[in-house]
Parts: sequence; structure tokens; C-alpha cells
Amino acid sequence: MSSIDYIYRYDPDNPEDKSLPPDPPTARQVLEEGNRVYSRWIEECRSHQLNDQPNQYIVPWHGLLVDIEHPPRQAPFAVILGCADARVPIEMVFGQASNDLFVVRVAGNVLANVCMGSIEYALSNLAETVKCVVVLGHLNCGAVTDTVKAYLHPAEYAMKIQSTGLRSIVQSLFTSVKLADDAIHRIWGPDAPRHHEYHDALIHVSVCVNAAQSALDLRNEVKRSGHKEIEVLYGVFNMVTHQVRMPADPRAPRGEPHVNLAHAPRGASGVTNIAELMAEIVRPKHVKRYRPAAKAAASQP
Repeated sequence: MSSIDYIYRYDPDNPEDKSLPPDPPTARQVLEEGNRVYSRWIEECRSHQLNDQPNQYIVPWHGLLVDIEHPPRQAPFAVILGCADARVPIEMVFGQASNDLFVVRVAGNVLANVCMGSIEYALSNLAETVKCVVVLGHLNCGAVTDTVKAYLHPAEYAMKIQSTGLRSIVQSLFTSVKLADDAIHRIWGPDAPRHHEYHDALIHVSVCVNAAQSALDLRNEVKRSGHKEIEVLYGVFNMVTHQVRMPADPRAPRGEPHVNLAHAPRGASGVTNIAELMAEIVRPKHVKRYRPAAKAAASQP
């Protein structure tokens, strides 16, 4: 029976053959190409186009884990802040194996204190191999969806969510949702909430804004820590196409050129620009781009 295999392969003839990306641009390329491999595998599995020969997608597994007398030395080339969602297997998403990525996962990929602490640990202790830090959001994020519900219906939220832990996640995401909503109103106009696409659009834009805002915060932290050689990137994973991209168009078909990790914004205005870009991308065709009327000139005395 033919199969479509996604394989972690160890080569005993080259047990220590792990070549780290030499610089941030190469690390970015490795992550993007790994995502292309993963999305190709998913697409082929969906198409059921089986051939006589098994199709294989290979991820090298290096020998750092086979020494039974000594634990392997940590040597990740990227730090990833991602969501805890079970549908987003981060190592697989980027086509990487054990010891390639230092992964921090939390619902909504929020940059809480403990998450920042974990990333600071990596920057302090693993800077020799780390070339980039990546924030990975994803479409259809449950934490962002719940925050949008809380934002739109605060009284109902207050009654349903009693857990302080859950509240802390929602509260961490509130600013991103507000920035996303403001951008939608600027692009769609004051009647934006009346459109039936508004709710889903707000979730989508909020996901992207949250990733951008966290990337900005991490960029500032990397800069503060003195690791100017480490690059901060961000992207959004689409669970339909299984591709990571930014800007993230939810209606775009799968296409290998679409895979793209963006550089972190350089300031608050950069996050605002991303919010407006995403609001424009998800704007329904029947909704005209909002152009506020020019204010009437003040009457002369």
C-alpha cells in the first residue's frame, strides 16, 4: 500500500551533522522552507494522489540525542513564542526536529511575565546558537475568539468567566482587540459592526495585531538585552492552508510564495499600520473604503 510519509530521519554515519544557520536571514529561510515542506505534505495527504512509490518528506534528526551517557547540549537556532493550540504543532509547522527550536507555548501566544522570563532565559543562556525570535499566531485562535466575545459583550463575559487564570489571558489580549477594532472602524467606517462579516474580521485582525504587538515587545527586549544580532520575526499560521505568512489573508489559496515571516514592527505606529492593513485585507468587497468627510472650514469672524 502506498503512503505519504513525514519522516524524522537519523543518519548514524553522520551522528553530529547539525549545521546551524550562520545568521538571522538564513534562519528565517530555514523556517520558511520548513513550513513549505510541511504544507506540501498536508496538501498531498488531502489530495490522495498516491503513486506506486511512497512519497516522503524528510526532517533530519541529529545525533545530539543518541548519547546515553550525557544529555545533549541545548543548541536551538530559533526561539518561538506560540499558542498552546493542539492543532499547531510548532516543530512540525516549521519542519524542524528536536533541539532546533526553543518553544514557549501559552494560550493566545500572550507575552505574559513567565513567557517573557522563558525567552529571557534563552537570550541569556543560548545566545551562542539563537539567530532569531519568532512570534507565531494562528487563525481561529480560541483565546482571541473568547477575548473578542468579552470585548463585544462585557457583561456576559463577566458572568461566565470566573477563573482568574482565564481572565488574565483575556485581559492580556484586550489591547490587541481594541487596536483591531479601531482599525476596522477607520477602514470600514462607523457602521462596521452592522456588517455580518464584522465579528470574524475582528477576530482575524486581532490575531494579527496580537502577533505584531508581541513581536514589537520582544524586539524591544532583545534590543535592551544587547543582542542586536538576533532578529525578531512574526507570522500567522493558517490551519486550512497550513502555511505561515504575514500579511495573513484568510481568503488566499495555498501557494508556496505566500509563506513569509515578517520583521517585527519598529514602534507603535508599525502595529497600527499592520492593523489597518489587515482591516483592509478582510474588508468585504461590498463595503467601500471609508473616507471621512472633510471638516467644514471654520467661519471667519
